[in-house]
Amino acid sequence: MIKKLSLLLTLIIFSLHLLFSETITFSGGESRLVMREGEKSVTLKNGAEVTTGSLFIKSEEMSLSGDDWKTISAKGDINLKDEERGIEINTESLWFDREDEILVISSWFEIDDTTEELYAQAGSLRYDMKNEKLEMGMQVTLFKIAEGEVMKCTSESVTYDKSTGILSLKGGAKVVWKGDDYEAQIITVDTNDNTISLSGRIKGTING
Repeated sequence: MIKKLSLLLTLIIFSLHLLFSETITFSGGESRLVMREGEKSVTLKNGAEVTTGSLFIKSEEMSLSGDDWKTISAKGDINLKDEERGIEINTESLWFDREDEILVISSWFEIDDTTEELYAQAGSLRYDMKNEKLEMGMQVTLFKIAEGEVMKCTSESVTYDKSTGILSLKGGAKVVWKGDDYEAQIITVDTNDNTISLSGRIKGTING
């Protein structure tokens, strides 16, 4: 029975490799595999680990499901690392579409982007990896290294377009940088040249 199960898992991993351009591998201390018409799923518990492309995800529990095993859902003490993009995320609830490369988090999270020298924490995240766009919500606090100093941004929501380098803060937005404070309903930061634009009711304190 053990040999049959081992062979079946090997065939599944091989088929995953054929269906996608990226190999997917998985492991867990406790596993449940369902393979029947209309339903295919793998549930991993007790140290669940999944690697797909450049992503490595570790959590207390994880499930792979959907057509061609396209979706991954995880919960409990999640750590995600993407060495290619230089990103690490810690959270409690996560959903990932491997085909569309969309990552959705509906719990408090922390993200560290070493390539952009950016750290943020908030209550929700939608990360479109193909288009390099992050949408963070529910009381965002973000830190960005700019000209050797820490720029602190806070707002109700933040959109970060990595492809253009534009940070868009909306709702009670505030930026503190180089001893200066900027507050407005909407603040836009161009991280290429660190230009700060304010719109709506604004106020600020500039030193020097």
